[in-house]
Amino acid sequence: MFDAVRIHMAGIRRAAGRGRLAVAMVAAALVAVPAAAQTPNDLDQLRQRALELVNAARQQHGLSPLRLGDTLNEAAQRHADDMFKRNYYAHASPEGNDVQDRYIAAGGSRWRLVAENIARCAGCRPPATTGTVEQLQQGWMNSPHHRENILREGLDRFGYGLVHDREQGLYGVQTFAGPGTPRGSAPDETPEVLAEDEVLPRMAELINSARKAKGAPPLQPSSALSEAAVAMMPPKSSDGIDLTGGDAFENVPADQRRSFRSIGVIAGACGGCGREPTVADLRAFRRQWLDNPQYQQRLLDPDRTDLGFALQVDGRGRKVALAVLGTRR
Repeated sequence: MFDAVRIHMAGIRRAAGRGRLAVAMVAAALVAVPAAAQTPNDLDQLRQRALELVNAARQQHGLSPLRLGDTLNEAAQRHADDMFKRNYYAHASPEGNDVQDRYIAAGGSRWRLVAENIARCAGCRPPATTGTVEQLQQGWMNSPHHRENILREGLDRFGYGLVHDREQGLYGVQTFAGPGTPRGSAPDETPEVLAEDEVLPRMAELINSARKAKGAPPLQPSSALSEAAVAMMPPKSSDGIDLTGGDAFENVPADQRRSFRSIGVIAGACGGCGREPTVADLRAFRRQWLDNPQYQQRLLDPDRTDLGFALQVDGRGRKVALAVLGTRR
């Protein structure tokens, strides 16, 4: 069984900020339901200016620049249109769909970190100009929670949506996506990247420290069980996390199978968790498993003798961990 962790995948949901652009202030009761949304004719030019402003802010803080993404543009524009047409102002639609749902509906991967900023300007009248985009950007940068999205690490794509009307005013949406950062990292920690041959011994150390605290003997790192873990991993190119390759015993090298009386498997997955394998990932998966009573029992079982482990990193934000626990005859 996999636990797909949705980490850092929701837009900012807390209202903040005041002023002319009303970055996060609702005034729905004061307006009528519009007949149709109007999209600026020069939306591509406005998106380009929005991207320049975001990247200028990121550059000032030593962060990598973003690129426009068609999927994020579509998700942003859909949300701006929907808020306008149905006269609401929120990250969640009336049905409860959030920024990740919109991103996936537009063709994005569920394993990416996704974030969103929204703005409402009831007094803004057409046409929207680059000056309008600059004012919206300033409003978001003046709001701590929206600024946090603009300056978030682990992003590489950007999207933008605008819709306006003489009576209704303007709705603006920024969307962001990227591989994210390792889930188990401390706020000021520089993640320690692991080489392939370091993953198993480092995970064995972490699990054995938990076993020692419970009086269980240490597990011995097993290359044979690790081979089985690798063989059972889902394809890197897929968007799913279903185990493949058959039974764990079948994937243990033939000359090693008779060494084990029993084998158990524990798995987990993480989205928006960075591009590279790190020690922080191992800590996060260990914590996730120890917090699950069933998995904890397997990890700390004193009868277990050997550990195989594999960590699959697809480079786009998805990480899948698989521990194979063996009991020798």
